[in-house]
Amino acid sequence: MINIRHKLTHLGFRSIFYRLIILFVSLSAFIQITLFLSTSVLMKHIESQIKTNYEYSLSNLASTINNLFDGIYQSNYLLALDPNFLKIFTTEYAEDDLTKYADYTQAIRSLSRVKSSSNYIDSAYIYKRKEDIIISDNGTYLPEQFYQNLFDTKQYPPAFWHDFKANHHLFTILPPSQTSGNDRNQKESTISVVQSTVGGRYSNNLYIINLKAEAVRNLLRSYKLTPNSLIMVSDPSGNLLAASQIIDSDLHAFMSETLTDPHEKFDMTYQNQQMHVIKYSTNFFFRDATMIVAVPHSDITSFLNKMKNWNFTVTGILFVISLLLSILFSKRFYAPIRSLVQTLQRSEHKKKEELPFNELEFLNTEIRRILMDVDQLNETLSYSLPIATQHFLGKMLKTSFPYDNKTIDDYLMKLGFRFPNRFFQIGLIQCTFRKPFYDLYSEKFQTEASDTVHRILQALLPKKHPTYILELDTNLFGVLINPASAIDIDSSSYFELIDTLFRQDEAALRIHIGMGLVHENYKGMQISYMEAMKALWRVSPFDSKRIVYYSEFDHEEPRFMLNKTEENILTNLLVAGKREELMEQLKQLIKANIDQSISGTSMKQLLIHLYLIGIQVLKQKNISFEQLAPFETSEFLLSADSGSVEEISGFLFGFFDRVLALSNPSPDTFNIQRFRAYLDTHYAEEITLDILADKYNTSPKYMSRLLKNELGTTFYRYLQELRIAKAKELLIASSDPIHKIWEQVGFNNRNTFIRTFRNLEGISPTDYRKYHQPESLSL
Repeated sequence: MINIRHKLTHLGFRSIFYRLIILFVSLSAFIQITLFLSTSVLMKHIESQIKTNYEYSLSNLASTINNLFDGIYQSNYLLALDPNFLKIFTTEYAEDDLTKYADYTQAIRSLSRVKSSSNYIDSAYIYKRKEDIIISDNGTYLPEQFYQNLFDTKQYPPAFWHDFKANHHLFTILPPSQTSGNDRNQKESTISVVQSTVGGRYSNNLYIINLKAEAVRNLLRSYKLTPNSLIMVSDPSGNLLAASQIIDSDLHAFMSETLTDPHEKFDMTYQNQQMHVIKYSTNFFFRDATMIVAVPHSDITSFLNKMKNWNFTVTGILFVISLLLSILFSKRFYAPIRSLVQTLQRSEHKKKEELPFNELEFLNTEIRRILMDVDQLNETLSYSLPIATQHFLGKMLKTSFPYDNKTIDDYLMKLGFRFPNRFFQIGLIQCTFRKPFYDLYSEKFQTEASDTVHRILQALLPKKHPTYILELDTNLFGVLINPASAIDIDSSSYFELIDTLFRQDEAALRIHIGMGLVHENYKGMQISYMEAMKALWRVSPFDSKRIVYYSEFDHEEPRFMLNKTEENILTNLLVAGKREELMEQLKQLIKANIDQSISGTSMKQLLIHLYLIGIQVLKQKNISFEQLAPFETSEFLLSADSGSVEEISGFLFGFFDRVLALSNPSPDTFNIQRFRAYLDTHYAEEITLDILADKYNTSPKYMSRLLKNELGTTFYRYLQELRIAKAKELLIASSDPIHKIWEQVGFNNRNTFIRTFRNLEGISPTDYRKYHQPESLSL
């Protein structure tokens, strides 16, 4: 009987394992079937859409070819702006007119620019039929020399061009022909685009652009959706203009047969292959054309068959892999469940007869019991302070709270809180975020930084005594320790850990820590807080010590130290302009007062005394007090907050720096006329407010305000206007390309230059040059 129950127990454990396998296999099978069905539907959709997709491809191809001819038309329009070219094209020169040779030279340059404007253009030339001369991008030739030796096209002999009539069409596109002649164009095919009108000016002469047939063929090939498909282009007369493969007699016959069929989509046979044919009517810059696509049926079916076979193979492999993974994951998930049940059974010291048949029911019962134990534990051990309690304790520490211990205890009980012990010790942690912190991190991170520090302090709290974190002020945290007695308490390890942790980021965040002594009752808590404040004031920014412990010998509060000799030394150093010696003297004076543990009030008195020394020096130099930005100075001096030692030190150093700059002006002292001359010389260089502030010994913020007062606008806008003015001069006076001009005037990229130019001038740089540059330069 015991053996049977033992087997049933094991079967109960195994039942979860089998359930997990069935769950994972079912999910995997569902995913595989869904993927298989969706892939099958997708292949059906591909099979139905692959033929119609060619219509979209042909539409894009027609747009591309239309852009090609649009570029040719744009070159026609640009040539119409060239008076020399128009003169060559429309005027018949007298035989003894020597001016024609200069015009010929200018026309050759214009044709060279047309040729280089597109990779599709092989050559461009003018055939002046009455004068019997050809002007090409390579030079001038007689027609017999040109057509027989350079561009010998059997399909278009010299007589063809001599008798050609364009009938005033914008373009006449001729079928491709193979050329021969010199090595450059041997056995190459070209498509000739013939024009007898340039810029609306009709002429008996011909303007011919030869397109590279191979380049057009490659363009058609790039729009093929299957490897063996064909793309052809014909004109309204049935002439084959271009194709995705080399044109031969079979291809001519196939195209002619497709054009005679009245349907737009039909099947035909080409070279023993069954083809699906699509005809697409379009036009290339006002010239009608027909585009024909022939897709072999074998391309479509072979592609889809490969996809179907691949779909079956992948589905099978994935199912086998998913089955193996299901078994593996089931074992992984089941192992901790079995171990947990066995552990809980051992903790209950149950006999074998009491082992559960169903581990799920057993786990449910045990989890409920554990949750009840956790609730009881939380009620006993929770030292987390509610928000209202934190506010009350912070107010009690920072002010002389008049109530006795019983009144405070009663109020805390109403808030649902009580201290377990009657002894208290306060530690204060001052966080000072430095300039690199604001430079490196985003505003969102800066806003959340104080909360992050609070969470770190909370997470590292020691467990030996009840300890709480109070946020007393901005970036000022109080550590409230509630020991059972005034002896046998060592909180230094916690604060040393905090100091070590934050020293790694001291460049961005500096931590100062002050510790008070252990005292009894709430009055003693306030005394410990005051002791911690005094200790915090003794942390000097000039040495590496970051933790100061209050001692019983620190009761007497000393006055700040500044004797008459030190005053005279500071005054003389200021008058003499000896900055390094002055700053060293000031640093020693501040450190000496900090070492004496003076209070914040005394430190503020020292600050005012030193400030008056600087004012006295300015009076001796007959310098106006307003130049010190008095509003910012008064705001700091008259504030109710005494400020930290680091803030006071920073203010004093900045103040004496300003007094030195005013009383001992250097050759680089700011002068608006010299500043304008400096910008006129260096406008193309990288110039920022930080660079200017360093040059004129001031801060970027002050420099920005000064320049706005002097220039009547912001420094950035003044610099942009100056650079655009220089760019306008270059656009008018030179023929340099736009990209060289924006580099010469100091812009970093083309988009910024064009956007700034439009904002200030209302038009683009190209249009500005077009409307303002003299005609001699524009040509």
